[in-house]
Amino acid sequence: MHLRRRLLSATVLAGALAAALPALAEDEAATVAEVLVTARRDDRTSKGATGLDLSLTETPQAVTVVDREFMDSFGLDEVNQVLSLVTGVNVEAVETDRTYYNARGFDIKSMQVDGVGLPFTWNVVGALDTAGYEKVEVVRGANGLLTGTGNPSGTINYVRKRPTNDFRGEGELTVGSWSRVRGEVDASGPFTASGLWAGRVVAVVEDKESHLDLYGNDRTFLYGVAEGQVGDNAILTAGYTRQDNKSDGVLWGALPMQYADGTQTRYDPSTTTSMDWTQWATLSNTAFVELIYALPGDWEAKGIVTYNDFDERSVLFYTYGNPDIQTGLGLFGWPANYEQNSNRLLFDASVAGPFEAFGRRHEAMLGVSLSDMQSGYLSYPAPADHPAWGPLPAFPGWTGSEIAEPAWGAPHQEANWTYRMNRLFGVVHLDLADSLKAIVGFNAIDVKAEGNSFGESMASEEGAVSPYVGMAWTFAPGLSLYASYSDIFEPQGESDETFRPLGAARGDSYEAGVKGEWMGGRLYAAAIVFKARQDNYAEYAGATPEGISYYRGVDTRSKGVELEVAGEVAPGLKLSGGYTQLEIEGREGEDVRTFIPRKTLVLSAVWRPPAVPELELGGNLKWQDEIHLENWLGAIRQESYATLNLVAAWQVTDRVKATVRVNNVTDEAYLASLYWDQAFYAPTRNVQASLRYSF
Repeated sequence: MHLRRRLLSATVLAGALAAALPALAEDEAATVAEVLVTARRDDRTSKGATGLDLSLTETPQAVTVVDREFMDSFGLDEVNQVLSLVTGVNVEAVETDRTYYNARGFDIKSMQVDGVGLPFTWNVVGALDTAGYEKVEVVRGANGLLTGTGNPSGTINYVRKRPTNDFRGEGELTVGSWSRVRGEVDASGPFTASGLWAGRVVAVVEDKESHLDLYGNDRTFLYGVAEGQVGDNAILTAGYTRQDNKSDGVLWGALPMQYADGTQTRYDPSTTTSMDWTQWATLSNTAFVELIYALPGDWEAKGIVTYNDFDERSVLFYTYGNPDIQTGLGLFGWPANYEQNSNRLLFDASVAGPFEAFGRRHEAMLGVSLSDMQSGYLSYPAPADHPAWGPLPAFPGWTGSEIAEPAWGAPHQEANWTYRMNRLFGVVHLDLADSLKAIVGFNAIDVKAEGNSFGESMASEEGAVSPYVGMAWTFAPGLSLYASYSDIFEPQGESDETFRPLGAARGDSYEAGVKGEWMGGRLYAAAIVFKARQDNYAEYAGATPEGISYYRGVDTRSKGVELEVAGEVAPGLKLSGGYTQLEIEGREGEDVRTFIPRKTLVLSAVWRPPAVPELELGGNLKWQDEIHLENWLGAIRQESYATLNLVAAWQVTDRVKATVRVNNVTDEAYLASLYWDQAFYAPTRNVQASLRYSF
């Protein structure tokens, strides 16, 4: 029986018992509800890879699950912090307010919320708060079956918090380095005595400065959700999320990494090229309605409609050029004032359930997804004779007041385009034998874009049908071998130097491995090999004298190994993390995308000593090898480095928990990314203290 249906049955049963048998009172109902809430949040089950209820060992792809307990232990309040601790994932903080992710050598362009693909997401602008999510799943490798588009990198699936069957809540206050103050409240419970309807509210207010001069950030986050039973067979859920993010003293671009003679620059980690009038503000409003209907024969129909409105306002100052090593002169500026609005409407519907064939029980799922996005961009020009264009004063040494904010001109429309994607997808989980399972799926997609963006036509229309095949063989108790294959079809809006659309990137992805569970499923480990190919991938190739960018299609190959572990290795001691080693080459065997580390190691541990149950100790260790980026002046390098975060917590009472965290304990100074030939330094050592009260 499906988990949602079990939850419905338990809610009805709990209400009936409490009403008809007062002698049993609340204990029986609470016991039933608590068991089902636990099952519903079973972190060993993920629908992120295939849309089916499969354990990690049954899923023929690499899957990492970061649960709420882990995020709370280490104070992972932003998605970037979560993903930086996931095996094989690299977080490219190219600017203070813009981030890219990659895995297995390619950018991660596929995102999901509750298993529903978001086909319009690539880079992340602003800090995405984690307070509204129960867990984050990362599926590495090509996942075209569920997302429709993608490459051999992976898919990030954010799983929303849902209402609970009993009243519970908590509030937390955090203070820390750089004047950080954060308050968070999370309250949940039933609306009625029967428990058929329940709701949850999460609210966050945060204000902080930074290790960077001038930079600060204010954020508010609100999430509300209601869920209940409609009739005898349906669950209706409706929710709303609002995140308001405003940053001041932002970096658009970053520090120049080379002097005019090619020598690599070195700066204090607090150095910035920003001005005190810059800002980057985003406002995201998302509403969703989900209906799950229980069909005969343990089948289930699900439909979800999601609407998102995203506003972005940025007043920016870009610095470019290469300063003289002696004088610090040689930099120029580019002031910019942009206003963007985009709205997205997504509809996703599927039907799933078991069926009998050849004397065995199998599962199938068939779905359709319709997506529509409209986006527009306005720019407010700066006067051509304003000092912001340069030449600029000697750098470093700026205080942020050297250049006054321009008197911006009337707005000009830079972009106005629409993007539509329709797809049909299906998957069958075949029980071939007691120890042998197979997954066969397909994804049929049609994509159409219209309009223009910064002088480039966005007009394109493409379609493809991509297969997905995977198998898992349980060759010993708790141990399985698996292999999978997926086609890659990724529409691209970029144009070549003749302004003809590049067309879609295409390729394929293979992976195989061994997975195991021990200690009653409390410990999970995997060893994985992978190989991927992607042709015609859009890579920046230059710009016209008018400033219009053009691209070229490149062919890239990636292969490597991953080792991963998660779970309880000894009483009270939990470990999670893994090691990744990969090669990324072009068609001729040359190294490409050298800004991506070839070797990474991440390991997290949480220890609750059985003899002192009130105490919790933990730490994160992350290491990567050398990366570099080459241009006409030479190479920019970031040597290998490791960072260490430590945490200690004490359960003061049943309701009160105090925690102290020290991040970057060794005060390592390192560049946050070499995605571009400008960069800035990641946060230095900082201390955070929090007090949590449960009610």
